[in-house]
Amino acid sequence: MGMVLEYDALFKDTGDRSTANLHNLCSNLLNLLKKVVTLANPEYHTRVKRQSRLNSLQEIIIRANSTTIKDLAEQLNVSAMTIRRDMEVLESAGLVRTYRGGVIVAERHARTAGASAYSLANAETAHVEEKREIAKLAATLVEPGDVIFLDAGSTVELILDYIDPLLEMTVFCYSLNVLNLVAGRKNTRIVFSGGVYHPDSQNFESPEGLQLLNRNRSSKAFISANGIRVDLGVTSSGQFEIPIKRAAIENSAKTYLVADSSKCGLVRIGHFADIEDFDAIITDNAFASDVREHFTDRGVEIMLPPEVSTRHEPQG
Repeated sequence: MGMVLEYDALFKDTGDRSTANLHNLCSNLLNLLKKVVTLANPEYHTRVKRQSRLNSLQEIIIRANSTTIKDLAEQLNVSAMTIRRDMEVLESAGLVRTYRGGVIVAERHARTAGASAYSLANAETAHVEEKREIAKLAATLVEPGDVIFLDAGSTVELILDYIDPLLEMTVFCYSLNVLNLVAGRKNTRIVFSGGVYHPDSQNFESPEGLQLLNRNRSSKAFISANGIRVDLGVTSSGQFEIPIKRAAIENSAKTYLVADSSKCGLVRIGHFADIEDFDAIITDNAFASDVREHFTDRGVEIMLPPEVSTRHEPQG
């Protein structure tokens, strides 16, 4: 009855059939139709409401860079279960990454404008399958009680996906993405160097952080790289990372270079190590054969994930 009265009222206001009044009439009728559609189709209203909430969640997470499921639920006045379901949508779209009870930004370009020498967001979406296979292989090297250094980078952070979350270990790190991923692990002791924050790479650096790394020792260091050349060594895009990487290499019993084959042949501005500085390189099967030989000639082990066979057994 309420809608009928509102409809009748529209015509009471239109005694004069001028163009302006006709325009107002059409506009009011359109608004009324929208109300009718929304009331008649509650699923439409639910979808619109959820999309609005997803947009709000994305804005909150990008501003904070990292947050928790609990905080998001409180801010939007919804249940934690609702937030978890929304996070599944955002994570499947590659916009966020979730860990135990927390959320971090996956797409760095959503927050930082313009191109940069190195962006974690771009790295996270390149050669994903190769990186996962490398990370899975690297994770098999981590043993109970290990003290490990995890470098920054999209491949190294994936190692944590394949380590038992209840494994007892100590992790040295200087990257926000790695810190967020290890923070929820019950039996992990974290040593974080801290310092000045670099948004594009999500890394921190400071003289005090470097001193902290030099005062301590690790059993294994997993080091990332942006370029590998036989003649020019192992390089990084960021200059500030160089002393951190060198400190990790010098203070670890075993040092592993973790890099997919796309880095082979590339050169970046910051040289931080030579090939023989590593005990092994963990890479994928497309890594150049001539560079493999150069590694092995210098006593560096080449660790490759098992190749997936595409052959089918004949049916008997």
